[in-house]
Amino acid sequence: MPSTGAYPPGPRGFPFLGLLPRLRSDPIGVFMAAANGYGEIVHIKAGPYHGYLLLNPDDIKHVLQDNYRNYHKSPLYERLKENLGEGLVTSEDSFWLRQRRLAQPAFHRERLAGMVGVMSDAIDETLEAWEAVADRGQEIDLVDDMMALTQRIIVRTMFSTDLGAAASVVKRTWPIVNRRIGETFWSTKLETRLPSPANLRFQRAIRELDAVVYGLIADRRRAGTDGTDLLSMLLSARDEDTGERMTDRQLRDEVMTMLLAGHETTSLALSWTYVLLADRPAVAERIADEAERTLDGGPATLDAVERLTWTRMVVQEVLRVYPPAWGFSRLALADDRVGEYRIPAGSLVFIIPFVVHRRPELWPDPERFDPDRFTPERVAARPRFAYLPFGGGPRQCIGNQFALVEASLILAKVARRFRVQLTPGQRISAQPLITLRPSPGVRATLGNRRR
Repeated sequence: MPSTGAYPPGPRGFPFLGLLPRLRSDPIGVFMAAANGYGEIVHIKAGPYHGYLLLNPDDIKHVLQDNYRNYHKSPLYERLKENLGEGLVTSEDSFWLRQRRLAQPAFHRERLAGMVGVMSDAIDETLEAWEAVADRGQEIDLVDDMMALTQRIIVRTMFSTDLGAAASVVKRTWPIVNRRIGETFWSTKLETRLPSPANLRFQRAIRELDAVVYGLIADRRRAGTDGTDLLSMLLSARDEDTGERMTDRQLRDEVMTMLLAGHETTSLALSWTYVLLADRPAVAERIADEAERTLDGGPATLDAVERLTWTRMVVQEVLRVYPPAWGFSRLALADDRVGEYRIPAGSLVFIIPFVVHRRPELWPDPERFDPDRFTPERVAARPRFAYLPFGGGPRQCIGNQFALVEASLILAKVARRFRVQLTPGQRISAQPLITLRPSPGVRATLGNRRR
């Protein structure tokens, strides 16, 4: 039956504020309850905005692919744009397309093949450090160690350098930035401008991150460009119309985006992997067996990583259960129609992978951890937009294949040398900030397989 212009059904909220107070305190809970209590399109009132939660893969495809030009990143992303600037995550239209085309060659398969050796060397450095940790029976925080490792990988592969002492600055400041943006995602600009202790800490952290990134750019300008990594490509690029090169501010925005987005999500996926494997030893042993057969001690290659089929399916299932990019939203630029309902210009559209990945009509027994969901046959039988750990459509994450290769190689190399054993008694919860973080962390000890 065609829509009469009425809103779809949805949960009732507070006068004027709608569900905004609940979204601030428990966004995933709000979206899960809405999905379980109403239809495939749910009305969500959030402050001044009318929003539409989409659960049907066809409707999601319409917004992210078929009519994507009608949908910009929502005003909720202003907090990201204020700090990441006009990078690939936040920019729009022709500027985004230009930057995407500049960056895309850095992620082509032949370049990815050349990066696997760099990834492997960085992983080996971490594993060597873990040997001493294992000997002492010392506890580690997997979130911290995986953050450090994936940061080292993204800097070496994309910028052909190491951060050195500046790595500790990123390690210390990025959690402050992540937490504060997540805490204020649903807040007004006034709340984020007040000179509160939390805001002042956040502003200091941004200044310190800026100093690291501008230093990276300045070092490369002095050294010259060789055209073999992402930073060289960006430094060498010229505007097709004006012939001008990118300004330091434009470079800063892209480097900041790649540095932070490029290591955060993968490290969290790896951390969640060990949470999920803690009471599934058979899955962990199968990863180790596959790694022994496939990584025979020779140089790591992309072909070898692509033969880690079980390990990759484990990664994909982890990304289903705990997608680091747990939710996103779009702003309708003009009136549109999705399913039976009119989407007026100025409305928000919510697409929440954490929720979509738990729809029983798409994922039978959705709370069960089952890597076999990602056999080629089962993937082919499932709607493409039922699985969204990297988004979808033209704005799909540019580094999706890089991340899958990186995560698979890390898991396999770790499994060959160590049994990762979570410290008993932890209460780990999913904290939905910009990304979905295991809170308060993931503490573990290491058992050395070689002994």
